[in-house]
Amino acid sequence: GDSIYNGADDDASGTSALVEVAEAMAMLPERPRRSIMFLHVSGEELGLLGSYYFSEHPTVPLAQIVANVNVDMIGRNSPDTVVVIGKNYSSLGTLANAVQADHPELGLTLSDDIWPEEQFFFRSDHFNFARKEIPSLFFFSGVHEDYHEPSDEVEKLDTDKAARISRMIFHVVREVANAAGRPSWDPAGLAEVRALTQ
Repeated sequence: GDSIYNGADDDASGTSALVEVAEAMAMLPERPRRSIMFLHVSGEELGLLGSYYFSEHPTVPLAQIVANVNVDMIGRNSPDTVVVIGKNYSSLGTLANAVQADHPELGLTLSDDIWPEEQFFFRSDHFNFARKEIPSLFFFSGVHEDYHEPSDEVEKLDTDKAARISRMIFHVVREVANAAGRPSWDPAGLAEVRALTQ
């Protein structure tokens, strides 16, 4: 049988979003107020190795990084919903909700974490930024029967959903980049992060 793990949703869908959002940002007629860095890391499944390395050896001072937006597995499940994990941890959640309200044409619901027992906020690459106390969001559509299986094939992706989520991410990142102030932590969210990392 098929023994090739194509990883179409996990995480070619997120990789495609990263590339598309980067291209769209590069095409803007005016640069945002802040620089935007696109970071594609590897080794998530082996212990968040790539993002850990970057967070320990950053190419810009960590104090200059105001936010992190992570994208992983956005091509499956409910066609009009994406879970935005970490919305309740910082002001990025309020910003994301405002962006959703401003862009009804995308037809997307930005759901709060519907799997709190899974602790996904602490299991993907954004966490290495959160542990450095950089506010973070994680766009994620959830696992499915093809998760970590050779059956995670491109034919099963909802490419329209992934494209709309990518557009939403573009708008969220552009808002963060153009905002006068930095995103801020919710005290309870920061306390939870600190309790797990210190």
